[in-house]
Amino acid sequence: AYDKINNIEDNPEVLRRYEERMRQIAETREELENLNEAKDVKRQALDATAAPWKASLENILVHKVNSLFSTYMSELGCAGEVRLCKGQSEQNPDSLGDFAEWGVEILVKFREKSPLQVLSAHHHSGGERSVSTIMYLMALQDLMVSPFRCVDEINQGLDERNERLVFKRIVENSTRPPTDEGIPHSHVGQYFLITPKLLPNLTDMENEDVTVLCIFNGPFNFPNFSDWNVDKFLAGKKRIKAGPEDGSDDEGEYSRSRDDEEDTDDADEDASRKRRRRS
Repeated sequence: AYDKINNIEDNPEVLRRYEERMRQIAETREELENLNEAKDVKRQALDATAAPWKASLENILVHKVNSLFSTYMSELGCAGEVRLCKGQSEQNPDSLGDFAEWGVEILVKFREKSPLQVLSAHHHSGGERSVSTIMYLMALQDLMVSPFRCVDEINQGLDERNERLVFKRIVENSTRPPTDEGIPHSHVGQYFLITPKLLPNLTDMENEDVTVLCIFNGPFNFPNFSDWNVDKFLAGKKRIKAGPEDGSDDEGEYSRSRDDEEDTDDADEDASRKRRRRS
């Protein structure tokens, strides 16, 4: 041991390297502490920004949309629920999570003994998915301001019972009066339901705010929209029906009335052609 101590040579370069390495370690530690402090500050700022957004989202989705959706589904004799799915972030409450993984889950139940299941093509039929989608859109309608909404053949694939209930819900939601006459966007907007057919005897069609527009197309259409005169058609039909039933033996008078009607039709058609040529 004594010989080893005597053989140690002084190496200033080693000492210099040691001191340089210690200085680098101290600087790195200081930089790490500064980064941690900056991270905490940014995390607090992000939490302060995200907290009210999350609370608003959960309040709107969980309380408002879910409440309406559950009510609408219960009116159909089913059950439904809307949830906010946060993906992997639900397993770690302290993590902000990846918002790209967030989404809305719609759970429905159409049979009394079955559990609530996520709406999908694997578990539900096309009609069940249509009903659930319509009710979900109706629940969202109060949260979105739009001058009009348009849906195409949304009633296709529904059985008669569900179609009547869905049509009733659409009419009730789309004909509500404005919540405040002084606020333009407080109205529910117009609702256009485009469909090739509707069930007969839909009592909600009698609502005074419902307008039915029938679109006619084909080779037997009138050349011009002005040729369509419902009052003239009804009057002619009444005259035709009343002719044989009035008990009169004057066949000539009835024939003359028919001839007069045809002459009137020809005159109206000529006038219509002239109007179209002038336009």
